[in-house]
Amino acid sequence: MNESLFFKIININSPILITGPTGTGKSQLANKIFKYSSINKDKFLVLQLANIKEDLFESELYGHKKGSFTGASENKLGYFFEVGKGTLFLDEIGELSLEAQKKLLYLLEEKKFTPVGSTFPIEFKGRIIMATNKDLQAMVKTGSFREDLYFRINIFNLELESIRKDKIKLRQIINEQLIFYKSKYHKTELTLDLELERLLIDASWAGNYRELKNTLEYLVVMSEGHLVKISDLPKNFEPNLQVLINKEEIDLQANDRDLIKEDFNEAIEAFEAKYLKEMLERFSGRVNETARILGMSKTTLINKSKKYKINTLKMRADASTLKDVDLAA
Repeated sequence: MNESLFFKIININSPILITGPTGTGKSQLANKIFKYSSINKDKFLVLQLANIKEDLFESELYGHKKGSFTGASENKLGYFFEVGKGTLFLDEIGELSLEAQKKLLYLLEEKKFTPVGSTFPIEFKGRIIMATNKDLQAMVKTGSFREDLYFRINIFNLELESIRKDKIKLRQIINEQLIFYKSKYHKTELTLDLELERLLIDASWAGNYRELKNTLEYLVVMSEGHLVKISDLPKNFEPNLQVLINKEEIDLQANDRDLIKEDFNEAIEAFEAKYLKEMLERFSGRVNETARILGMSKTTLINKSKKYKINTLKMRADASTLKDVDLAA
């Protein structure tokens, strides 16, 4: 996210669009914009658009008069009225139908809305922040999102990236959330095993911020003793195995030329041998933990280690020696 843009737009009354993958913290960012703004004493209302039925869209946002339709047994104030001069956060804007998009565009352009069953328009005095995990530009091309609405809301756009793209920020988030959950569950003495910390930083985090928070909370709750270990990870945790085949991990330089084989089966075995060796080294030769992370049985990993002459006992001994040296220092 562009921090400079964030502080420039927190007080504007024009629509703000927040985009990014699921779990990157779009709703948290909307709340942050509100809290840092000069109107933070007014209301901050949140509406999940994906949860609103099409026939109730106008009623929820505009409100309705008693008797205006079947079931309208009393007057209802919609979100546009209730928010007053505050901020209305419309989440999942990409889920709106074309008809609903048309009505939203009218509000943004005219700054007015008319409750269902009424003939008197009401001035909209608030500010709207919208968010989506969809590619609105692509939706415009397919005709599922109005082009005029897209250009109206895409002026001030804060774009959030997957948390794994910034390792420094990811480490900071991990430390902050760990402190939070340690305090919440009264386990302030807990520390992360270094191997676990490296694994968390290298993980794919498909669910982004939300998945990371859930994983850290699970680790704090389930850990025993003072050290949070890899074995404390939830069973559904999936590390980013791609990290093992990127340029940092497997770079076909001079010492890796033996991976290039003319025979396909030989090439596969050469890669598998290197891959398993590096994974076992990463977890200090601990077969149980490595097998669980890889999703294979312990027996299979032991047999493959023997096949490729991978000395897991030496790995464990070396790791133990290094640990003793660190303690002595």
